[in-house]
Order: sequence, then structure tokens, then C-alpha cells
Amino acid sequence: MTRIICDTMIWYGLSKNQLQIPDPSKYTLVCTYLSLMELAFSPNNLNKLSEVQAAIHKIFSLKPEIILQYPWDHAQSLIVENFEREFEIESNLTFAFLRVLLNHPKEGLVSNSFKEELEKISSIRKKNFDGWADFLNDLNNLENDIKRALVKYSGRDLDLFDFKKWFLHKLNEREINQYSIDTIPWEQFEFYTTVGATYLRKMMVSWMKAEGNDENDMSNMIYVQPGDKYWTLEKKWMNLAREAKMNGYLYEPNG
Repeated sequence: MTRIICDTMIWYGLSKNQLQIPDPSKYTLVCTYLSLMELAFSPNNLNKLSEVQAAIHKIFSLKPEIILQYPWDHAQSLIVENFEREFEIESNLTFAFLRVLLNHPKEGLVSNSFKEELEKISSIRKKNFDGWADFLNDLNNLENDIKRALVKYSGRDLDLFDFKKWFLHKLNEREINQYSIDTIPWEQFEFYTTVGATYLRKMMVSWMKAEGNDENDMSNMIYVQPGDKYWTLEKKWMNLAREAKMNGYLYEPNG
């Protein structure tokens, strides 16, 4: 059985009957913790609550495999045997918000402390994502002659190595320099690192700009393992996966 890791937009599409559910005899749908977090704290809850509720209901009605780990915790679980980080649904903020949203009238959120907290969290998340995108765009705001030189001299292996170093940096921020480049089973992260390296290179050699939600989209790829498929509707990521020669990982219903 092949797993299909879905991004958040897939759940919206399925809830609106815009997408066909993959053959359950061949595929297992996977909902990631990151997608649940996006739905719980989405600004859509403030003006399109019924759409978010429908997506959440669709997830629970389809009963997909749910990965209850944040992407970086999931990465560590693939690196370290018997890795465990305590997770309690009852006290988890994402699931607490999902419960309130599902039990709320679909006409819209009433003005109360819950709505205020949702607005606050949503605003902080947007600010952080936009700040990350601005940093990447400033970093890659290069002159045309420099971009042309990078096209000529920069190599795929170097780009991948640089992205792996960034991945290690993120892991070691959480675990105080526990990991080195030799301790990571890189084959487990082939899709994420190869697409990520292609994404960063594309910004260096072209005028493609980072967008606020790109970090979230890329982090969702950490869940994708060899043998899995990744289902997204975003042409940016589909095109980058093909450019990175990772199109074998893409789930394409009509492909």
C-alpha cells in the first residue's frame, strides 16, 4: 500500500468534492500534524469558517493515517531509534482549537476570547512566515551578472550540500548540536532536501520570490519517505519537483 502525504489544500479540495479520492485498495491517505495546525490557526477561520470546518470533517470522515508529530520531531524519529517526544492530544493546543472550531456554528466566530486568541496566533504565524520570506528574498536579491555566474558555475551537488547543512542547523537548534552530516540517513529525506535545494537555487539564479507560506509547504515535505507519494495542487512545488527529478514522488491522478 502506497502512502500519499497530502498538503492542506488537498483536504480543502476533497471537502468540496473537487478532487477524487484515490483508490483505497492502492493508496493510504496521510494527514500531517502540520496540516492540522494550519487548519486550526488559519485566518480562514475568521471569514470562511464553514470551509475550514468542512475540511476538518473530511479528514476525520476519511480516517487517514495521521502523523501526530511536528515535522522536526518526525525527522528526529527517523534518525534516532526509539525517539519519543511526549504528545498528549488532550492538552495539545492544535487539537484544542480544532475541537472548538468543529463545535462552533458555521456562520462565523463570535467575538470572544477564543476569537481574540486565534487572531493573535494567526497574526504571529503570518509575521514569522513573512519575515522568513523577506530574509530569503533579500539574500537572493543579486545583480544579473552574479545570477548568470551562478548559473554557469554553481553545481547541483553543492546546492544539495548547502541545503543539507541548513537542515542540520535546524535540527541542532532543537537538540544542541547532537547531529552531524554523517549521522543523518539522507535517503529518508531525499524528496525534502532535493526539492528544497532546487527551490533555493531557483531563487539564486532567477527572479522567483519566496512567499510567506513557502516554509510551511517545504516543512510538510519532511514527512515524505521513499516509496511515498506527495499530493499538492500548487504548480510551484510540482514544477520544482520535476526540475529536481523528483517527479516520481508526485501523486498525479491523471498522470
